[in-house]
Order: sequence, then structure tokens, then C-alpha cells
Amino acid sequence: LPLLISVGRLHPVKGMERVVEAWRQGSSGDVNLVIVGGDLDAPSPVEAAVLAGIADRAGERDGLVLLGHRSHREVATLLEVAAGHATPALPCGVYVAGSAKEEFGLAIVEALAAGLPVVAPAAGGPATYVRDGVDGVLVAEPTADALATAIQRCLALAPVPGRAAAASTRVAAELTIEAMAIALRSVYRDLVALGTGA
Repeated sequence: LPLLISVGRLHPVKGMERVVEAWRQGSSGDVNLVIVGGDLDAPSPVEAAVLAGIADRAGERDGLVLLGHRSHREVATLLEVAAGHATPALPCGVYVAGSAKEEFGLAIVEALAAGLPVVAPAAGGPATYVRDGVDGVLVAEPTADALATAIQRCLALAPVPGRAAAASTRVAAELTIEAMAIALRSVYRDLVALGTGA
């Protein structure tokens, strides 16, 4: 089955409980959900509350995998697997960010680079680089219903020919540290010129 992947802290701001609820109500056993993040062995009180909310929303539904905190390398491998690169027989999955807003959304960019279509909040940074209906779906309202609809739209984008390669190329060209530094250099030069009158 295709994988829905969500990576982030087990904190209410990340909306993991919303992701689980959207997965449960929006799919009929046709996708598995993998959540990466948090300390599953010794959770903090906040993590424990989120884990309880996840368990409550998942109910008896099969297909939810909680992996806890993983290294960057492991997460990168998981994204590659979900995109179908490591296992071509596996259909391309979707990355899901359940947060209401992301300032930038590094995990979302990493998912795009791996070739996954993404569900991301319309508020904040993702709206500047996720092309709604092309390489992902932007969600204006942070509700489980809106996420469930976005996940289905995003699953439909997964098999579009050339989508994954185009997204990966665009991330490499525009969203690496080097590319962003070059883009910001001219902004800073303009600001300095304004300040000095030069």
C-alpha cells in the first residue's frame, strides 16, 4: 500500500492527531500512515498527551506505524521508500504536514526533494514553494476534514508523469541553502544601499 508519511515533534502545534483522524476518516484501508518523531519509550508529558490523542483517533484501524525519533539518514531513506524509489513495486505515497502553519517547513521541502507530493498548510512558508495541484496540495483550514480531502487530492497527483522529477529539480535549484543564500544576497545588498543612500 502507499504510505502517508508525517515527520515532526509530538506536539499539538504539529497536528499529528489531526493527521491520524484525517487518515482514518479519509481512506478505506488503501494507505498506511507512518509518523516519525517523539520519544516513544519515555515520552514527555506533552508527547504522552499527543500519543493518547493519536491512539484515541486511530481507534481499531490497522495500518498506523509510530516510529519515534529517527536520524536524518533514516528519515531520508523512509522518504525515498515512500516515493517508490527504493521499492519500485510500492506505489508513490504522500507526505502530510498536519500543522496549521509552518514558518518554512524543512521536512516538507525534504519530502518534495525525495519526489513525494505533499500536503502542507497554506499559512506560512510552504505557500511560497508548494504549487497547489502540481506538486502538492495546500490546506487553508487546519481540520481533519480538510486534511482528508487534501490527502485524496495529493494521492491523485502521485502518479502524474514527471511530477516527482520536476519537484526534485526545483528544490535543488531554488531551495537549497546555497540557492537561498544567493537569492537573499541581492535583497541584503538592496537594503544596505537604501540604508547608506548609495
